[in-house]
Amino acid sequence: MSNFSPRTMSNSWMKDYDEAVLRYEGAQDKAREMATRMLLKNKPLAEIVEFTGLLESEILQIKATLEQK
Repeated sequence: MSNFSPRTMSNSWMKDYDEAVLRYEGAQDKAREMATRMLLKNKPLAEIVEFTGLLESEILQIKATLEQK
């Protein structure tokens, strides 16, 4: 008999998916942190976009938050 079960496969796939989402979110958090540091050092927007991979709109949002502080 085989141990193959659609339910087992589904649970395994969901676990892998959840782990991938957590890794992606962690990478995005690190990119936002790096963008913040670069903004504090007055780096050009284009350089931050290229280095972090964040969207320009995300970086501008971070910049606006920093300016409010």
